[in-house]
Amino acid sequence: MKIAISDFDGTLKDFNAGVPKLNIEAIHKWRKVGNKFGIATGRNLKMLLFDLKNYDITLDFAICVNGAVIVDGDKDILHSVKIPPSVMENFIKLPMVKDVDNPMIVFCERKIFSIRPYPEMPLALTPEITLEEAAKRDDVVQFGIKFKTADEPVEAIKKLAREFPMLGGNQNRNFLDINISGVNKRYGIEKLIELMSWQDCPFFVIGDDKNDLPMIECFNGYTVKNAAPFMHEAANKVYDTVGDMLLDNL
Repeated sequence: MKIAISDFDGTLKDFNAGVPKLNIEAIHKWRKVGNKFGIATGRNLKMLLFDLKNYDITLDFAICVNGAVIVDGDKDILHSVKIPPSVMENFIKLPMVKDVDNPMIVFCERKIFSIRPYPEMPLALTPEITLEEAAKRDDVVQFGIKFKTADEPVEAIKKLAREFPMLGGNQNRNFLDINISGVNKRYGIEKLIELMSWQDCPFFVIGDDKNDLPMIECFNGYTVKNAAPFMHEAANKVYDTVGDMLLDNL
């Protein structure tokens, strides 16, 4: 049995055209012979399923919010790394959080909330709450900030390391996802292997941006043609699509 894990946005799903038919057909072929397929994403489960409902894709598992939540094929939570309210209460006092007007997303195990909502996201999916309300929740697993440029999250990660080392940042383009330090997609895959006893299975991972680097570097993974040059350098091989990667390793 082989295990394939793909990033979602920019990898399995094209930002402009959605999930290509080739990818969907390849997933069907991959699973039909007894292999497993799952997604590793910065989204939480609710946000992932919001898009997946448009496609004929069955997941055997999902590694959500950069490894902080792992679910099985029935969408039951197998593992969760929460940010305690005591940590959130101090985190929201940092200038990089309280003194900016950036859109923010509060990712909980099964819910999503927004602080100054992203214009492109429906409010029905991400109802608004305040920073203070977010800090009181006991199910927060990730805090997302949208910056204007891709350089700003780099500086924010450095500040976070200096001012609040209990938390770490996972960058995806101009987005910064903040999790408990050490939680990333590599962590999520390693925890999945432990939970499912898949130590002897070959893994095939593919992604397209910085938050995918930990899993690509650890599992000798792949990237897609439209990824940035630094991803091409890090990857074992560059494929046109996820479907091409699956079929090549079938």
